[in-house]
Amino acid sequence: MPLPGIGVAPQSGALYNELAAVTRRAFVPRLFVQIYYSSPTLFYMMGNAQRAAGGLNQVTVPMQGQSLVAGQWTGYGGGFNSPVVTPGIQNGQFNLAYWVVPVPLPFGETIIQATDREISLLKARMNDVRAVTTQNMATKLFTNNTANPLMPDSFINAFDNGTNCPTYGGISRNAAGNSAFKGQYINAGAGSWATVATVGFTRATMATVLQYITNQAGGEAPTFVVMSPGDYAKLNQDFIGVEQINVNPGGSYTMDTTARSSFPNLIVSGIPIFSDYFCPAGSAFAVNVKYTSMYLSEDAAFDFSGFYSLVPLGQIGQQGVVVVGYDVLSAKSVSGAWIYNIGGAAF
Repeated sequence: MPLPGIGVAPQSGALYNELAAVTRRAFVPRLFVQIYYSSPTLFYMMGNAQRAAGGLNQVTVPMQGQSLVAGQWTGYGGGFNSPVVTPGIQNGQFNLAYWVVPVPLPFGETIIQATDREISLLKARMNDVRAVTTQNMATKLFTNNTANPLMPDSFINAFDNGTNCPTYGGISRNAAGNSAFKGQYINAGAGSWATVATVGFTRATMATVLQYITNQAGGEAPTFVVMSPGDYAKLNQDFIGVEQINVNPGGSYTMDTTARSSFPNLIVSGIPIFSDYFCPAGSAFAVNVKYTSMYLSEDAAFDFSGFYSLVPLGQIGQQGVVVVGYDVLSAKSVSGAWIYNIGGAAF
């Protein structure tokens, strides 16, 4: 509604009503969305997504959890014991989760916005479908989804050690002989980095925990580490404290040649570390994308059904639905880590 009594507009009354009746408001023909957040983690995972098709378990991964053969020492005669067949392979089985967003197109909207529209509600609605979907996908990356079988797996499911997610891909992590299927669930308040629980990460403690994760993963370092913005900012402070800006002799800094300070991402032990709005405060996740991927359905990759008439239901109008099928899983849980109990967040 037009606002009276502001600027050159008169106060409410007959004069204002006359102006409002005959004057068109200035209008910005662009919709500015206020409510969504970006997720670099989801962007990275979607950019490297693998294809998945049909089947009872759309993603089935053979996983070796113990040695299949055994070696022995021999002497001058070259003798050895007969080999024993040792089963050590199990299938990790995962079903894709399907997210659907119905899209309405009412009869009245079709008629009214057929011409003379400033903002197309249908276009805005279709843009919102993608935004709502990606917000949900980004959130589910960092939550324990085991309680709802309709939801996808997450980093928490992938890297837990059996404490919170005892079963992963149909394999019981706590069953005898299945310790190899456990991820790294690391308490930030224990070990040689115990101060992290109170003061947050520093370069030294992050380097230590990264070496620990790499060692536990058999010598393979994670591809990246993602933290909450508050925890990341605390680590960033440790870098800023020793940051130096070298001045060029004879040079000067102006509006066009500014001195850049602080860091959008950090590198510790050669591993990039960045923040994500959706990562919960107090937790960080180390991910090795050699084993951890998003699997996206080739039959339901943000596909739109098209609009269908509601006339058979006794209504003039149309509706359609967008569907995406996906899962995020790790074929080697020990390759990554879920670090919890991080304290000292900057905000």
